[in-house]
Amino acid sequence: MTPRIHWPWAAPGLNRLSEEASHHLIRVLRLQVGASVCLFNGRGEEGIGTIQVADARACELELPSLVPVPRESPVRSIVLQSLCLGDKMDWVVQKASELGAAKVWPIWAARSQLQLSGDRATKRVTHWQKVAEAAAAQCGRNEIPQVLPITSLAAALEAFQAAPAGRAGWLLDPFAQETVGTSPLPSEVWIAIGPEAGWTDCEERAARDAGFRGLRMGPRILRTETVAPAILSVLAARTGEF
Repeated sequence: MTPRIHWPWAAPGLNRLSEEASHHLIRVLRLQVGASVCLFNGRGEEGIGTIQVADARACELELPSLVPVPRESPVRSIVLQSLCLGDKMDWVVQKASELGAAKVWPIWAARSQLQLSGDRATKRVTHWQKVAEAAAAQCGRNEIPQVLPITSLAAALEAFQAAPAGRAGWLLDPFAQETVGTSPLPSEVWIAIGPEAGWTDCEERAARDAGFRGLRMGPRILRTETVAPAILSVLAARTGEF
């Protein structure tokens, strides 16, 4: 399999990569002059280049061309994921990226056990963005999912209401009558996933008042980190990707 590197400045001709990308190709993958590498710019284009200079600090690749290769989901999905403990957020961001999410928005909910603010929050979001980038490179996506700054549910709901027409809001509710598999498919869907202890009644009312519909994922209650991969898989199946 041809290694893939995200290089926002990819362009036809000679491309000198960063030290981080160069180290990965030359020291980790042990590639040499003449090896093929796929560069993608994160904006839908990719190209196969050939290593000209195998320098672990400044690898150089000759790229003949960049071509648009669409691999995005037919339904644009924005995952509003309540903050969760340990490496669960890493898991959510990674799997959501692999399964086609356009954005992951970490949400501080009333019952969130993970509390982040200031520099800790900024560093964690930066880390999650790198997780998304790595997942996109691994799975063949040519667009990088965006991890937005941590915000409150109220702020996310305001953004939803201000979004263009054609979007839908899904509030994951294990006691709802309607299911994810039968709800009409919009062109864009915002998926609100509660924390380990669930949304409060106040949060559920606020989401419904903002236009979110309660949906369930079948007869069982899923863990918070399981919901995003599960629902995005359903979307992929319903749109014919799977």
